Amino acid sequence: MNIARALTATAATAALVAGATVLGTGTASAASYKCTTSKKSVDHPGNTVNDNFNFSVKTCAKREGGYIYAKAYVSVDGPWGFAGESSVNDARALIQVKRSVSGTDPVSKYAYGNGLGSKLNNLDAYGNTSYTSPTVKHKAAAGSRYLGDSVMQIDWKNDGKGRISYNFSASPTV
Repeated sequence: MNIARALTATAATAALVAGATVLGTGTASAASYKCTTSKKSVDHPGNTVNDNFNFSVKTCAKREGGYIYAKAYVSVDGPWGFAGESSVNDARALIQVKRSVSGTDPVSKYAYGNGLGSKLNNLDAYGNTSYTSPTVKHKAAAGSRYLGDSVMQIDWKNDGKGRISYNFSASPTV
C-alpha cells in the first residue's frame, strides 16, 4: 500500500513539474498595438490633371510598461505616371498621443515625422509608396486612457497655399 502511495505521489509530483516546465517555457508577449485605418483621397491642388493621391493611414497605439506608444503607417496610391516627378514642396506626419476625455482630447505628447515629402516625390512606377512614422512614447498617468492620432501636413507644389493638414481617424483607446 505504501508503494502505491509513493508511486501516486511520484506521478503527481512529476505531473506538477512537467506542468511547471510547460508553463515556464512560454515567453511574455509584448502588448499589441490597437489600430484604426482610415482613407482619404486628396486632389493635388496645384495641378489640373487627374492627380488624386489616395492615402490609407493606419493609426496605432499601445500601453506597455507604464507608457503609451503611438505611430502611423501610411500607404499612398498616387497618380500613375508621376514616378520621379516632384509633387510636394514639403510633407510631414504629425503623430500625437492624446489623453481620452469627454470633449476634445488634449495632446499629451507629439512628434513630427520627416521623410514623407521625399516619399511623395519618389513614387514607384505605379504611383505608390509607403511611410512609417516615428513612434511617440509618453509616460501614462494612472487611471487615464489614451489614443494615438495622426495628421498628414502637406505643402503641395505649385498651389501657393503652404502646408495643408489632413486629419485621419484616431486609434482605439488604450
